[in-house]
Amino acid sequence: MVLKSFKKSPSILVVDDDDILRMLLRQFLEGEGYRVTEAADGDQALARLRESSFDLVIMDIAMPGIDGLSVCEHLKSLLPVPPPVLMITALDDEESVDRTFNAGAVDLIRKPIQWSVLRNRIRYIISADHARREIEEMSRNYGMILEAAANGICGLDENQRVSFVNPAALKMLGYTQEEVIGRHYREIFKASKPGTEDFEVDCCPFFREGAPKDSFYYDELRLLRKDGTHFPADCRSNPILESGMVMGAVLMFQDVTERQQAAEMIRYMANHDSLTSLPNRNFCNRRLPQAISLAKRQNRMIFLLFIDLDRFKPINDKYGHSVGDRVLLEVADRLKGMLRSSDSVCRLGGDEFVILLESTPSVEGAEFVARRTIEVLNEPIVVAGHECQIGASIGISIYPMDSQDADTMLRHADIAMYEAKKKGRNRFERFHPGMINNGTMAPG
Repeated sequence: MVLKSFKKSPSILVVDDDDILRMLLRQFLEGEGYRVTEAADGDQALARLRESSFDLVIMDIAMPGIDGLSVCEHLKSLLPVPPPVLMITALDDEESVDRTFNAGAVDLIRKPIQWSVLRNRIRYIISADHARREIEEMSRNYGMILEAAANGICGLDENQRVSFVNPAALKMLGYTQEEVIGRHYREIFKASKPGTEDFEVDCCPFFREGAPKDSFYYDELRLLRKDGTHFPADCRSNPILESGMVMGAVLMFQDVTERQQAAEMIRYMANHDSLTSLPNRNFCNRRLPQAISLAKRQNRMIFLLFIDLDRFKPINDKYGHSVGDRVLLEVADRLKGMLRSSDSVCRLGGDEFVILLESTPSVEGAEFVARRTIEVLNEPIVVAGHECQIGASIGISIYPMDSQDADTMLRHADIAMYEAKKKGRNRFERFHPGMINNGTMAPG
């Protein structure tokens, strides 16, 4: 069960003006054992928060009246200790992400909701928030909180030896209490920065002669376990000072494996098509300028092939979108299978794909790939007993022959693709300036 570590089920406030999404969230959360309260807009959310306490608020950013970001900002003055806020958004631009966190949200999840990601995100946020509150109350109930804290906590004496260690720390590091108490902290806490293998980071640098007596904090160190494996951790240590002398320290750390996995999932979802798992338009918009910059430094050509499937719409109309989706999956597999690892294929959306050729040295090579693509996509695709016959119209743009930047290259490839369609489909065309003059323009 998700909720074994809490005396009662955590309470979650769901705020969204979409009745269907609220219903789906309630069903999912109650199925996970949480207590759920609903609010249909920002005003209702603030009223609920005045009346009751919650372990988490899940809230849509875009709502009529007071939006999610404004509610989040109001919480800072409304409650002395506001609950953590997980935002839901359909936006994926960096500015919206920055605004979300600046307003006070602890995390965000994008629509359409990936329920397994949401499940783990809620677990992490609620657990982290409870751990934080426990630590803040340490001075009032020191012994009990240290023993129960989810974070690893270790006390060091004036001789830099371990005088206290809580169960969470022992579990994360793989030691028993007898193996740790009385040992020098650097024998136990072996840390490295990401990308290094030396495990020589000093988690309590203030012990060194002449070093500043400042707290130490590092985001995502790797801590070594007793068995030689390691895990990512946020690590903080605070010196205990008496008359300016370091007389001990408290070292705290938290395993952030799930957070890293969730962050990696967010990055993946932002850059990959949800149906085919190919890189998406966002990825293409970032990768293409990088490829042009590298080609410019190396004084070589790159090629962009803009692919629009022929005869795909009748498949959707005749057999339904489920068959159409399976056709797109097969197209994606065929395109991936014919390319070298140095080249890439992206799905821009619908039945549009692009191939970026970075290691092809000649125009003839690019044309060969275009012909091969048409041949591969002309082979019948059988789905659920239906033989689906498609083809492809392809436009080719070349850096630096006809394009000097990413936007122009993508536009020229698109224009050339429409020229291929104009000339009968199931063929490729290279871009040339006359295509603009004769009116072969992609519809805007």
